[in-house]
Formats: sequence, C-alpha cells, structure tokens
Amino acid sequence: MRESRSQIIAEHVMLALSRCALTERTYAQAVADLYMERTPLHARTVGFASSSDAYADSEANRQTVKRMLDGRVRMAVDLEEALVLALPQPFRHHLLTDLAARVGLLAAEQPAAHAAGQQHQVGDFIRDMGKALDGLSPMLDDGLLDERDAAYAPIALRELQALSARIETLCDGIRQHVLASGGSLGSKR
Repeated sequence: MRESRSQIIAEHVMLALSRCALTERTYAQAVADLYMERTPLHARTVGFASSSDAYADSEANRQTVKRMLDGRVRMAVDLEEALVLALPQPFRHHLLTDLAARVGLLAAEQPAAHAAGQQHQVGDFIRDMGKALDGLSPMLDDGLLDERDAAYAPIALRELQALSARIETLCDGIRQHVLASGGSLGSKR
C-alpha cells in the first residue's frame, strides 16, 4: 500500500529530527513562521499561537505540528509548503525529491542568476556525479546489471535521480541565461 503525502512528510521530518540538531520546538516554530509569512491571512486554515508569551506560543505550535505529523489531526494541505521549507538541507531536498517522484517529476532546483550560485550548482552537479558513480559501482563489479544487484538498486536510483535533477537545473540555466540572452547553440566565444 502506498503512503500518503502526509506520511512521507512526517517520515522525513522525523528523520531530520533524529539526525540533526533540529528540535521539535524549533522546527514547529519555523513552520509557524513560514506559514504566517507565506499564507495570506484570509487563506489560513491552521491557527498558530501568536501572543506576548513566546514560550507558550512555541509550545502550542509544537503541539499543533506534532499532532499533524503523528496523524492525530489531518495535515492541512496549505501547511505542506511550510512543513517542507522549514526542514534543513539535505532533508528538504530528499523530501522534495520523494514528493515530486509521486507525480512523475524531478525536484530540480531553479538555476541561479548570479555567478556564485551558478558555480555552486556546478559543484553540486560534480558532487552528485561522484555519488551516482559510487552508487553504481557495486552493481557494475561483475560488468552486468542483473537481479543480483537488487540490493544496490535503491541507492543507485536515488543518486541517479539527484544527478538528473542537477543536469536539468544546469540545462535550464543555459536556456535562461545564455540562449534567452541572444546566444545560440552554434555560436562560439
């Protein structure tokens, strides 16, 4: 049986909470802050606490988020964006990858518009290429991809999908910043 979107989000949040310095309280407050910042007042369906007692508010917000993550309360669809964006990297990227894959898409980053960001994206591409090769190498030890490689397939597929997303980001950057600026595929510098 396939997991729901809310279950996938909850699993990734729990993983982040168990593997990094993030606490339930700081995560929930980040969710509340992002939700209130990004969701217009008239469109809000979740009531986060916001009073003069910051400690009481953060505890109430922790309880609100925790109830949605553990399934006691149905996760509000308009809260999904804040739940995802409040996660630190690489947990956010892994969650976005899983959510995008559910609908047959890649979670590719938008191309950076400035030099430092573009260089960082090229570095991420090179890093992910190395990870993809590391994921494939045990499968190719005998020179053949077959059923004996099944144990390595999930990691190899995840790394190749990450590399595909990096490639799409770079291709889109070329389309946006080179070709849209009057460059063409055949021109040389």
